[in-house]
Amino acid sequence: MKRVCILTQSHLCRNPRVVKEASALNEAGYDVTIITTFALRKLLDEDKTLINTSEIKFIGAINLIPGQASKLSILKNRIVKRIAEELVARFGIETISALGYGYRRNLRIAKAEKADLYICHEEISTALGCKLIKAGFKVAFDFEDWYSHAFSGESDKRRPSKLMAKYERFALKNGLLTYTTSASLSKALAEFAGAKPPNVLNNVFPLSERKNDYHQYKDRTDLDATTIHWYSQTIGPDRGLEIVAKALAMVSKPIELHLRGSITGNYKAEFGAIFPFDKGHKLFFHDLVPHVELISRIKEHDIGLAAELYDPINRKLTIINKIMQYLLAGIAVIASDTEGQKEVARQAPLAVFLYGHDSPEQLAQQITTLASDPEKLRLAKETALRISESYYCWDVQKVWLLSWIKQII
Repeated sequence: MKRVCILTQSHLCRNPRVVKEASALNEAGYDVTIITTFALRKLLDEDKTLINTSEIKFIGAINLIPGQASKLSILKNRIVKRIAEELVARFGIETISALGYGYRRNLRIAKAEKADLYICHEEISTALGCKLIKAGFKVAFDFEDWYSHAFSGESDKRRPSKLMAKYERFALKNGLLTYTTSASLSKALAEFAGAKPPNVLNNVFPLSERKNDYHQYKDRTDLDATTIHWYSQTIGPDRGLEIVAKALAMVSKPIELHLRGSITGNYKAEFGAIFPFDKGHKLFFHDLVPHVELISRIKEHDIGLAAELYDPINRKLTIINKIMQYLLAGIAVIASDTEGQKEVARQAPLAVFLYGHDSPEQLAQQITTLASDPEKLRLAKETALRISESYYCWDVQKVWLLSWIKQII
């Protein structure tokens, strides 16, 4: 069997592209290894439920979990990364260690795999892939994000963005295969590097996830109300939610807004202070659920909200996971008019309704239209199911990925 080694740096339960990719390659007959960082015991336990660990080798090149690694090893890895980040923030000195944990150990373990192809995800793995190319290995790159342009403001000060940009350009020019999440991001990456545009592989999911429907209402309290669902790893400022509150203040029909994620700081109270309860709307906060349960929670609702902003620029260009999950679940989508989300709206104009990312008035109009027109809402849900079956699903797009890999391996 041909050997494929996937390099990443986060837990699989936080990186569904790696899970889908590894499983598809394994099913196609490749010998697959995943090399990553183990950070939290709870997430590692969830990771192991997502892949067939009896067939896919799963290696934590760096282990930060107490009890599984020595205190000295954990402390050393954290100190090295922290110092590297401080060098960036205070002196503008950029090193690979600021991109992630254990660069040299990751590279040593990756080389030992002697894979026929390496596929690199996320920041430090992109740098590792460039080193592997120079060592004579075949390497592909999955640009899940435009990493050097993924943060802005204070968040960017501790990140070696210039160094990351250098590795991105090399990867885009020298990788045997590059692919990314949207046509808009592909075009931008090509112009940035002066390279061939990466192929497009959307953040889609398998149709089989629809079977994970437990036919239970755990979010909704009123089956007659129109409900809007939004989710992310974190619920906090600068996620487009403030505009949602302003928009709902202009909507006369009562709406339930359901937010799912881990709440940042005091944001629950801060958002509650600006939410228009006086208009009869209701606000609910929900904890994150395992990925296998997410589709069931989404299906309870009528509308999925994808309130992406234009800053940082990669958020404007990419197509995020949530809009694909909404379509797969068969609910209507209201999305901000980022370049990536406009691509989806062109494919499914009867299911995806756009608003100006900084226009609460347009958002209020889209909410009002769907909430007051049952037939339009029903058609949107039907269209969402159809487009996810014919185009925006992993069952369709994994065939593309396997054909690309077959050509180069």
